[in-house]
Amino acid sequence: MEEKQLNHFSHEEHPLILSELRKENDDGSIDRKFVVCYGCQGQILDPAAYCCFACHFFLHKRCAELPRQIRHPMHSQHDLVLLGKPPYYSRSCICDACGQDDWKFFTYHCSLCEFDLDVSCAILDQPEILEQREIELDCHHHPLIQLEKPASFLCDACGKVDEDSSYLCPTCQFWIHKKCALRPTKVKHKDHNHSLQLAYSLPSDHRKFPQQCSVCWKKVRLRDWVYYCGPCRYFVHITCVVISQKDEEQLSEDIEYPISGEQVQNVMKLPSNNTAQELIARFLLKEDEISNSNDSVKSNIPEEIFLISHRKHPLVLLEKVQNLDEIESTTSDDQEEAKALLVCDVCIEPICSSDDPHYYACAECGYVVHLTCSNLPPKLHIPQHPQHPFSLMHNPSAVGHFTCQACYRWTNANYYNCKPCELSICIKCASASMITSSVKHDGHKKHLLAQLQSSDRIRCTACGGYTYGGGFGFACEDCHFYVGYNCALLPPTTTQRWDKHPLLLIYPPYFEHPEEFYCVLCEKEINPNHWMYHCRECDYSLHPLCIPQIGRVKFGRSLNVNNHSHPLTYVPEAKYKSFCGSCNNRRLDWEEAFECDSCRFYLCPDCAYERELTDYEE
Repeated sequence: MEEKQLNHFSHEEHPLILSELRKENDDGSIDRKFVVCYGCQGQILDPAAYCCFACHFFLHKRCAELPRQIRHPMHSQHDLVLLGKPPYYSRSCICDACGQDDWKFFTYHCSLCEFDLDVSCAILDQPEILEQREIELDCHHHPLIQLEKPASFLCDACGKVDEDSSYLCPTCQFWIHKKCALRPTKVKHKDHNHSLQLAYSLPSDHRKFPQQCSVCWKKVRLRDWVYYCGPCRYFVHITCVVISQKDEEQLSEDIEYPISGEQVQNVMKLPSNNTAQELIARFLLKEDEISNSNDSVKSNIPEEIFLISHRKHPLVLLEKVQNLDEIESTTSDDQEEAKALLVCDVCIEPICSSDDPHYYACAECGYVVHLTCSNLPPKLHIPQHPQHPFSLMHNPSAVGHFTCQACYRWTNANYYNCKPCELSICIKCASASMITSSVKHDGHKKHLLAQLQSSDRIRCTACGGYTYGGGFGFACEDCHFYVGYNCALLPPTTTQRWDKHPLLLIYPPYFEHPEEFYCVLCEKEINPNHWMYHCRECDYSLHPLCIPQIGRVKFGRSLNVNNHSHPLTYVPEAKYKSFCGSCNNRRLDWEEAFECDSCRFYLCPDCAYERELTDYEE
């Protein structure tokens, strides 16, 4: 075909070239490009059309050659001028002939009367200009016939019930909206680096885990048509796609709400390596438990205190060594070990996680407490459970575990307890529940999060688990984004003892990582729609709950047990080929245990709890 160019008013960026869309192969088969005419939004079945392949812009030859001005019998008083799109601020119009709303393409328009016709209604005397009544789709074996009148039905493409123009297969009753039938096969998204391909059902390679739309955050069902990027596991419902007037075939913009200067001061930013201390300090300051002034803090801090959780000896005020690197007598390994061992016995967070230069310690027992934790109120009214106040509690046992009913983590920290309801919440979650300001989390940068208002079971977007009621989590209702405290309060970085590199908390979608993710600890595949920790240098990943230090347990506590002469120390990992000395020789390889370093004697936590000697028995 001789190349023919056309400079068309509707596409001033590049000239349009008359190109063949059908090609006959040597074996007699025909390859055909399925494209949609921008002007009339009908599928182009003609052998050739005017094309700009760089912009994915196509016009029927007849639509490209439409007259720029006509006189129509429905509006005979003025001429109608052909426009590339409606001239209104919304960039859409309602056709005054057929009543079709939200029309955004070729329009015959009278500026004096604001009278509009789509091209199909405007050219009544040229039947070849009318919209095509029959189309063919790759996903269906039979041709689809356009119905004359709009109808309300369940669309087999998007799964929604709308009253709209439609295409129907008379052979097998396959029925889809006209707007779904004419979807382009490729779109671009401003939040994604690659083009998205149209699939007529969820691709089989991505059915191992539930998938969700990256615009509305709702589930993508197996039979739904969807736009996706396979290597990045990025999915968008076709109903979440809006054709842009300026930059054709882009998704609608995600609104990011601006934060005022006053809001910035009150917003809680997550994740944070010092989350517990920041949360505790926030609600203590709010309730005037401690002062905001550094001078008054220094003058009012007592040198010695007694806590209910440690009545044996007084706790003495000490000043933290801010930089262990300055201590010449310690090696780098000793410095890291010192930082790790100095953990608050109340909140089970490192002493170094607080910005305050002071903390309390018992020289005889090794019991240490953050300055903020020493000021925790004995009673607390938690908004998610207004029926009764919570009392600050501690477990006198060195084992002393309980399961927090807000984050469902196993911990030996102090906790707040509602005795009538038998509800126990760890210090960290109790502090999080007192946040009244908004939360800005890196896992959802579009909008601010607020406290979850529903007490129903909500599925956490971060891990796929349920919040189990009670409202202990944060939410963005606009995006249907929900995250429980157990995930929202994860630290942004952590480490593993065998790797010097930091593990970063990362969030989906994971661009340009087509390989499957496997946790190196549990050796199970990680759902690519969930948060995970990842080492970029070594390219390995872990479930957050598989990392030992992410749990809220303080190791190093010692206890005496019956029928053994030495104290046992709580260790995160028993040595290889070690056994519990009490419960039928249960093997404890790399599990938490109580260890006698002298005898290499071990007890599992359950047996240690049963055999622990109290102060009176000792």
